[in-house]
Amino acid sequence: MKKILYLVIKSTPDAIHTLEEIRKAGYNATVMTTESLRHATEELPEERHFFTLRHVEKVQTNDSVLCLFIVDEDKLENLKEVIRENTDNFKKIKGFMFSRPIEDYEGSI
Repeated sequence: MKKILYLVIKSTPDAIHTLEEIRKAGYNATVMTTESLRHATEELPEERHFFTLRHVEKVQTNDSVLCLFIVDEDKLENLKEVIRENTDNFKKIKGFMFSRPIEDYEGSI
């Protein structure tokens, strides 16, 4: 069975290093930059938007990074351990993770 692991971590130089270490361990993910609701609504009214092309053009990440990993069930604990080690159990890098079973999966990646 396939599992999906959601990982949200604060955007920091350590976060980039963590993602590199996860990749070196053999895992791949879809990675999206995200922004907390608090930060999204604290901007000036004329700057308030949830998605525009301007977001795509930004080189730096906003508030945090969302990673979606799809892995075989037997590899899930190893992936979680790599994350725990590189975030110091979310003490060095703030964030969280959770996983869910995938009932239906098809694809080539």
